[in-house]
Amino acid sequence: MKRITLSYLATYLLFGGLGLAFTPQLTLDLFQSNGDYGDIMPRLVGLFMIALSGLIGMFVYLRDYKYYPYSVFIRTFIFLFFLYARSDDPLFLALNGIVLIGLVPSIYTLIRERMGPTSSE
Repeated sequence: MKRITLSYLATYLLFGGLGLAFTPQLTLDLFQSNGDYGDIMPRLVGLFMIALSGLIGMFVYLRDYKYYPYSVFIRTFIFLFFLYARSDDPLFLALNGIVLIGLVPSIYTLIRERMGPTSSE
């Protein structure tokens, strides 16, 4: 399950990053953004997303899950509802939905792992 949830994370970072880096206005329109973010900032964010996707992808490829709890924590920490509340930009609701799809099974996996094997004895 860790492999699946981290693969999902790497995939949405990669495709979102490529969209923002190379076609920022189209990508923002797809996410129903109503804010004005210029041309440079979405491209910069996209490049960071591509780089982060590569890092997460290497963890998956190497089956190195020692940072898995941190990945769950950081995705929980960067929840974007407060940005939506400040901007009223639906972009942040769309991003929250994308993150939640992978975050919920990640939290479940982490909790199940922390509880350890259960015995029916």
